[in-house]
This record gives sequence, C-alpha cells and structure tokens, in this order.
Amino acid sequence: MKKKVIIIILLVLLIFTPVPVLARAGGGSSGGSGGSSGGGTGRSSHTTRGRSTYNQSPIERLASMAGFSLVMVSIAGFTVYKRRQRAIIMHREVSETLDILDDQDIFWNEKRIKQQVEKCYYAIQEAWSNQNLEVLKQYLSPSLYESWQIKLNWQQFHGQRNVLSNIKLLKHDVVNLYDSTDNNEDYFWVYIEGKMNDKMLDQENQIIESNNDVFVEYWKFIRNENNIYLDQILQQDEFEK
Repeated sequence: MKKKVIIIILLVLLIFTPVPVLARAGGGSSGGSGGSSGGGTGRSSHTTRGRSTYNQSPIERLASMAGFSLVMVSIAGFTVYKRRQRAIIMHREVSETLDILDDQDIFWNEKRIKQQVEKCYYAIQEAWSNQNLEVLKQYLSPSLYESWQIKLNWQQFHGQRNVLSNIKLLKHDVVNLYDSTDNNEDYFWVYIEGKMNDKMLDQENQIIESNNDVFVEYWKFIRNENNIYLDQILQQDEFEK
C-alpha cells in the first residue's frame, strides 16, 4: 500500500510540475541537455495482505477516490507555492529598492514596468507565432533579435511554424535590477509565469510536437531612454542556480 501511495505521489508531481519545452517565443530555452535511461528485466514475487479494492463497498471506493483527489490538489498547490516562493522572496527585496528609485527616476515605477512587460509579453509571443520579424525588432535588443532571426529562418527553411494560441500571462514580477549612472546601462529581470497552447507544425500543418503546460522563465529587459527591450530569456533552473 505504501509503495502504491509513493508511486501515485510521484506521478502527480510529474503531472503538475512545469517542464521546459523547446518552443514558444525564442525556442523556450537558452540551452538544454538531453539524456536517456535504460533498465533490465527481472522477476519479483510478493504476498499481498489486506482487503482488495474489488471487495470494497461503493462508499469505501468513493472515500478512496476523494482521498486521492485531495492528495492531488494538495500536491498541486504545494508545487505552485514552491515554484513561486523563490521569486516572491526576490521580488519582496527588490520592491523596496524600486520604491526608493521611483522617487528619483519615474522609469523605475513598478506599476509602469509591469504594464510595459505585459505589453511586451503578448506582442512578442504573437509576433513569434506569426514569424513577424518586423514586430519582434520593436521589442528585442539587437543581439537577441539577431539570434531569433536565425531561429525563425531555420523554421522557415524547414517548413515549420511554432503556432501559439490562448496565450496567458499568469504572473510577472521584477526580481532583480541594476541601476547605473548611465541610464542606458540599466536593466532588470522579471519572473514570468505563463501558459499557452504551443504547437510546432510542419509545412503540411501536421503537429510535430505540442504543449500547454504552465512554464516559468526569467526575462531580462534593458533600458533605452524610457523604453524597454527584451535582451535575454533564462529557464527557471538556469536563473535559480
């Protein structure tokens, strides 16, 4: 019974834990690695003791299902909490700095920054989905634009399209910043938690891969006067090392 509970918990964690995917704006990762695992075959024998679920009454089965559902909800809630906890702590520390800087430079007004980031997020995801380099150029730094241009050209050469729909920004907060005496050297990092229907299609509109999991990324924005430009994207494990 204990072994079954452990297996169930592991499965639920796999279901509710966000994983990086090689799609969405920018390809979904600044880098990655892969691996494989294998195993052998064997035999095991055991004796079970206790009452089989087949002999349970309807009320007992219902109670078991309710208990399992409660476990799933609890684990899902804990996963979300754990995913956000580091970002919440970082944001809390940065918020105090933003309050001070805002009195000296309106650029650092947190509400204004969040509005700009939200606008950039949706515009960038839609432009990436449409392979629209002209729009992307308005929101990306020169170095990131050059990198994404290569990726989109590769997609087009292979007849592929990364189609994004039902795009959502679930949460975004400033978690790190650098304020220089030269305003054009200023930058800040934002915790991005999003979700979308993410499909990679071939030239015959057949789905190569798809994903609609919640994802976490950290976006770096640089400053040019009072405008912001996306300069880098890191996955959660890359930023929170």
